[in-house]
Amino acid sequence: MRIAALAAAWLASRAWLLWLLHGSQAWVTGDVLYFFQSLWAMSDRGLSQTLVEYPVPAVGALGVPWWVAESLGDVRQYQNLLFAAALATDLAFTVLLYVVARGPVRWLPPATWIAAVLLLGSTTLARFDLLPGILCGLAVLVVNRWPAASGVLAAVATGIKLWPGLIVPALLGHARSWHRVLAAGAATGAALVAISWVLGGWDRLVSPLAYQVDRGLQVESVLATPAVVAWWLVPDTWEVAYQSSKSFEVSGPAVPALLTVSAVASVLYLAGLGFLWWQLGDLVRRGRRIDTATTVWLVLASVSGFVVVGKVLSPQYLLWLAPTAAAGLAIADSSRLRSWTGWLLVAAGLTQVVFPWHYGALTTGHGDVALTVLSLAARNLLLAWLFAVATAAAWRGIRAAQRGSALDRQPSGLPGERYDERTAR
Repeated sequence: MRIAALAAAWLASRAWLLWLLHGSQAWVTGDVLYFFQSLWAMSDRGLSQTLVEYPVPAVGALGVPWWVAESLGDVRQYQNLLFAAALATDLAFTVLLYVVARGPVRWLPPATWIAAVLLLGSTTLARFDLLPGILCGLAVLVVNRWPAASGVLAAVATGIKLWPGLIVPALLGHARSWHRVLAAGAATGAALVAISWVLGGWDRLVSPLAYQVDRGLQVESVLATPAVVAWWLVPDTWEVAYQSSKSFEVSGPAVPALLTVSAVASVLYLAGLGFLWWQLGDLVRRGRRIDTATTVWLVLASVSGFVVVGKVLSPQYLLWLAPTAAAGLAIADSSRLRSWTGWLLVAAGLTQVVFPWHYGALTTGHGDVALTVLSLAARNLLLAWLFAVATAAAWRGIRAAQRGSALDRQPSGLPGERYDERTAR
């Protein structure tokens, strides 16, 4: 019965998203049109000038539906094929969450994921971030049983979106065979780098990094919140405008200072993350490891911190967190993680209020500006709080591992294994 309910929920929610994308929210597919136009022009411009803000492997992934459409003789089907690929990936992950989870609430992880996609809205299917997010969730799911596969998944995710590289140390600190995670991940990463360099050259290899450096303060970022609130209250002093970064950025007094704060916060974030990684390295050298729950928390802390301190934040960035949170419920369920994930779902719902439902108010100053700005501010404060909670939980887990709290007996939480929830509370 629960399987039937989950299937019905998945079908109904995804049908709703497709209806929106082919109706009132068709404009949300702007990225898909951009992908289509870029791939269409690639034969003339070459790979070195195509989708330069994305790593080369991402172009390959986006190119698969294009090549299928081309082989079918109708490249206009690219959008539908891209949606189909996204839905297939989404469905496979949903099923896997149910298969991996155990106990009377095994329905919770897939139900959480179904809800997360619905609450985030049509953006989920119209953006590329679903794939790397799910790859990261899968890497966490399989790290203890199939460490080499976990390393490959993390490397592929990093190859197509860069940020997943942040999760690798957490995987190394948990896996019994950490050297297999490292070897498989390094080999896969090296192969992707070599292929990217051969096909696109050095400038194309590093172009995604340069693209991020040159961006301004995106209107939806956490650190832009004070400026956006000021723009709402004193619209003649601040401005929200579409920039060459292909996003809306806020400008005006204090914005340079906020960019400086973002840079400083990023340095502090990396320093703190480096400290946690150093602690993990010390554990590995001593033959110890963190438990499954701590692995999940460290991944969530690493990724949410990157989202919070950055000068760029798009709606789809919540897809970087939701798959790992759902995976965590499957392999390391706890009351704390359930609460954290519940608030993440609230953040997803607030995100959809801003984009796409009321994005025009945020970019033009007309319409429900108060609702949009307050929803954005609440979402951003919630993300900052989630980062703090995840970081504290990860640190507690690392400290427990350093004290040798029976962590070497901690199972992976995969089928056939037991998980003691008390260690995760």
